[in-house]
Amino acid sequence: MLDERQVEKIREMSTGDDKSLPLVFSALSDPGRLQVFKMLIENQDICVSDIANILGISVPGACRQLTILETSGLVEKVRKGQSTCFRVLEDNQMTKSVIRILEKVAP
Repeated sequence: MLDERQVEKIREMSTGDDKSLPLVFSALSDPGRLQVFKMLIENQDICVSDIANILGISVPGACRQLTILETSGLVEKVRKGQSTCFRVLEDNQMTKSVIRILEKVAP
């Protein structure tokens, strides 16, 4: 059985201020979004219309998927004239960690 000090230590560890991890796991749990994220890793600044064409989905559908990735902090929106493109936030520590994991599990 844990003593009070051990309980408090575990409680402190489990109540960290990192709220982004559940968002990242939720965003990447969808196979389509994971595919989009992998595309963005390999090809920076892909526009929404290009992603829609590649995946065979509507532009609003692609935009929804990209917005979820953006909310998770993995990608950012970039305006190019009238086009909206997205790129991976490579300076984000969480994004770096996810990319390292994907590199290890990729065939």
